[in-house]
Amino acid sequence: MYAKKDRPMNKFDAFEKLKEYSKKLSSISYDEVYDLMENGIRQIPIPLAKIGKGEHVDRVRQNKGKNLFNHINQLGYIKDKNVIDNILTSFGRANCPHQVMFYGALRTTQIDKQRFTAIAETSHIFRNPGTNCVDGEYYTVSRWETNNEFLVVEIVFSEYALNNNPDIVRSFEKQKSFFLNQNLTEREMKFYIDFLKFISEEFSKKVSNNNSYDYKICAAYTNLVMLHPDVSGIIYPSVQTEYFGVNIVLPTETVDKYLEPIICSTQIVYKKGQKSLIANGEHYCKEIDVNTELKWQEHNKSILMSKEQVMVHLKK
Repeated sequence: MYAKKDRPMNKFDAFEKLKEYSKKLSSISYDEVYDLMENGIRQIPIPLAKIGKGEHVDRVRQNKGKNLFNHINQLGYIKDKNVIDNILTSFGRANCPHQVMFYGALRTTQIDKQRFTAIAETSHIFRNPGTNCVDGEYYTVSRWETNNEFLVVEIVFSEYALNNNPDIVRSFEKQKSFFLNQNLTEREMKFYIDFLKFISEEFSKKVSNNNSYDYKICAAYTNLVMLHPDVSGIIYPSVQTEYFGVNIVLPTETVDKYLEPIICSTQIVYKKGQKSLIANGEHYCKEIDVNTELKWQEHNKSILMSKEQVMVHLKK
């Protein structure tokens, strides 16, 4: 087994070892994965993309029934120590147990209302195909605006996403052309492309709640690339939207530095069989002051759907 005290493994052999690890992550520790990537796979490729000033990130939290959230702090990244210690106990796609990250969604040409991506990634209704909810579940969407540009790592090499999303294809071609201009040997070029495809496919896996250990490679890669001084987050295709949407994950310091909350609203998710509907909830908050409680207003009833309209949609 590879260990730090052993003679360093070259990156090609380390990559083969990592692919072996990926088949038995339930029995491989996170530290083993991280050490292999840190010490064996040197010069990990980092495909960068820019998040511009004034871009919007949507983030979602499920309400407890119809109860409204009181403060924007309840909608941003987790700050409650009890939750961090006792509930945030599993690996996420880009975090270790007890590691706080801000997950959100970006607009794409395929899904221009990024709240749909954020809801699909958050709602257990979408994560569990056999779930029905004709009475509706309430979610709160908060929108955050970037106050300056910053760089993120772009996870765009997955075959699944390349087959579904033309935005991902364009990003892939951009990143590939960058590598082609680096005067790499054929072997180096193949390593970079194969490694990034492997990492992207790890991010694209459909993982059940009971198998969160399958995220170990994604979490290790995230934590390693975040050490780069120019990296402030990562973006990757949304599994729950069949890769049409794009997720963004940011560490807390990036959120504090670059994101400002600008609006939030409630949404209702309905589902029956294969039919689903995301509709406006009754409340919204158009101005957010981080120093005071949220000031909720009621939507004009003309934009709300009646129960009869919902049922007609679910029967189509």
